[in-house]
Parts: sequence; structure tokens; C-alpha cells
Amino acid sequence: MIKVKSESKTEPLIYVSIIIPCKNEVNNLKSTVDSIKKSKNFLRFEIIVVDDSSEDLSTEFLKSDLYKDIILVKTNNIGAAEARNAGVKVAKGNYLFFCDAHVKVPDGWLDDLINTLKSAKADLIAPCIVDMSNTSAAGYGQTWDAQLKITWLTNNPSDVVEIPIACGCAFGITKEAFDKINGFDHFFQVWGKEDEELCFKAWLYGYKVVINPEVEVQHLFRPKHPYQVTTANVTHNMLCLAYSHFKKERLIKTIDIAKNDFFFSTAASDIKLNKDLILMQREKYFKERIYTDDFFFQKFNILF
Repeated sequence: MIKVKSESKTEPLIYVSIIIPCKNEVNNLKSTVDSIKKSKNFLRFEIIVVDDSSEDLSTEFLKSDLYKDIILVKTNNIGAAEARNAGVKVAKGNYLFFCDAHVKVPDGWLDDLINTLKSAKADLIAPCIVDMSNTSAAGYGQTWDAQLKITWLTNNPSDVVEIPIACGCAFGITKEAFDKINGFDHFFQVWGKEDEELCFKAWLYGYKVVINPEVEVQHLFRPKHPYQVTTANVTHNMLCLAYSHFKKERLIKTIDIAKNDFFFSTAASDIKLNKDLILMQREKYFKERIYTDDFFFQKFNILF
């Protein structure tokens, strides 16, 4: 690890916790960890791998002395959102960076992104995400369309700008903001919408999400997950997001869209199992947030 350059004699060392959730990533995790370990940064960082019950010995290589500084957390099929939360519980950093287990990072990426956070007075930061298999394809953050489907922002802003959503492939957030907004949703299943919910919630709490388009992180886009993800899981998470944050009219619209899923009844039944807890969460967020959901949709001109 490299010692950080202090901006003043009184400024404490900055620690960055890089959290990598993993499930059946035996072909990718090692190269991702190696890429991060070898990246040249002035900032001192730690790497936390959260193995959510992999069945392919994904983390076996971590037993080598070469990786003795890597923190390994084992979880029991708790899903992408809660696996990230589990990593945060052992993190020592003032800044949290979440990376997929199939990315490649450039030198100086942490330094540049955290400097951007400071200069932009923001709390969440995204790099440009480049397709590892086609480096000419790049995304500069994400947004929602009129049906609440996630879409990439493909126009290079050429400068640091605000974006609606930082893709979960790789992004950073201050530990202070993460704690204040209650982390990733605690009721989400398996995979889907966790990064969308976190960024949306952050905006409503008065935090700011920005992108530095000059920092490029390569991401491996795959035709399918190395573990089972159903449309019911994603629909459940979309409904959970809506019940937690949307006003009545927007919630009803979300439910109508969710009904297009053949397994809507399964997702709805699972929501009902935690109905009281989700409604308590809704009450908490409505009480604590600075803006209503209208603020977000109007700010980013999303017609939903």
C-alpha cells in the first residue's frame, strides 16, 4: 500500500476501502484484484472481497501469501446489495469504492476520482465505464427511461457533470453519505436495481452524484450471470424501490409496469412478506430526505 500525500500537516491519512462482491467469479476475480493491487495511486487503500457463497472456488487464490493483505468476508447467499453492505461493515475507509469482480482499472483512478469528489463538492463519483470486449463502447453514467428501465448515457460530457445514476460496475461514495442514507437496500433479492436505488436515494437526501469522464474503468459485459437471477428478483427489487421512495401516483405506475412480468405474483408475494418493514423504511426515508421524488425526475427530465 502507498502512503497518501497529505494536503496539510493536520489532515489525517485518507483511507479508501475497495469492496468487491463475488459469486462464481473464478475466471475473473483474480485479474480484477491484480488490476487494483497493481494500480499506482498515492492514496492508501484496502481491498475487501465479499464471497457470497461461490460454488467454483473463486477466492481460493487468496490463500497465497501474495494476497495476505486482502480481506475476505464470507456470506451466505444474501444477494448483491447485502453483500456490499457486509463489506462496508469491516471497511476502515473514509471513502468506499464498489467494483464488480470483472473490471480492470487504470493507474491513478482512485486519486483522480477522489480529487474530483472534493473539487466538485460531491459525495458519489463514477468513472467512464468502457466495454472490456469493445473499448470503443463507453457509458458516462445511467438514467431511467419513461418505463423506469435503466439506460446508458453515451454522450461524452468532456468535463465533470452531475448524473442521475452511477453504474454499480465501479463507483465511489463517502462513508458519511453511505451511512446517512442507510446503505444499499436491505430487502433486495439476489441482483438488480441496487445501484439505482442507492443513487436515487442519495439525491433525495441532498447528496450529489458526478462523473469524471477522463477516468476509464473497463468492465466485462456478459450475456448471463454466473448464478441464477430471475425476472421476479429484479421485479421485486423495482417494487421495493418504489414502495420505499415513490409518491402514490408513481408507485401505482410502477406496479402497473411490474405486472408485465409473468412472475409478478411471485415478486408481489415476496414484497408482502416484508410489507410492514418496507413501509417502516418508507416512513424513515420520507421523514429524513430533503427532496421528494419529484425533484429527481424533474432535475433529470425523466418523464415517469
